[in-house]
Amino acid sequence: MTSTESAAPKSGEDDPIKVLFDMASYWATIWSLIALCLWFEHEVLKRLDIESGSVRVAILLVSTPAIFLATVTRIQKNPKARLILERARYVVVLVAAALLGAYLHANHKDDSYESALRDGAVLACSKMAACKAAATEYANTR
Repeated sequence: MTSTESAAPKSGEDDPIKVLFDMASYWATIWSLIALCLWFEHEVLKRLDIESGSVRVAILLVSTPAIFLATVTRIQKNPKARLILERARYVVVLVAAALLGAYLHANHKDDSYESALRDGAVLACSKMAACKAAATEYANTR
């Protein structure tokens, strides 16, 4: 069995934040590559019209460790693959941060006093015709 500890990026510094970032970005990149391979394999299985869900799951359960071992082994042995991983991991971190930001923005609940005040003002203004007309005019001229 291959050792995955030697495949991790080596840090010349003792800064724990840099070491943590290096390890997290390294493994996030490897698992995102594996997820991409599994998604592609799932799409191929769907196109082959394999009806049985248990057969699909069995194929994916066998292929996941195989893809993992092949990926880690290639990164350990091939310096070019390691260089690609070193460069791609920053992109993976940026994509993960963007996805997390989009998720948090979509699920954000603003319970602040200012938000309640703004909602109350909008509700009150919608009940007065002159206020609603002025707000509509203001919105149209922005």
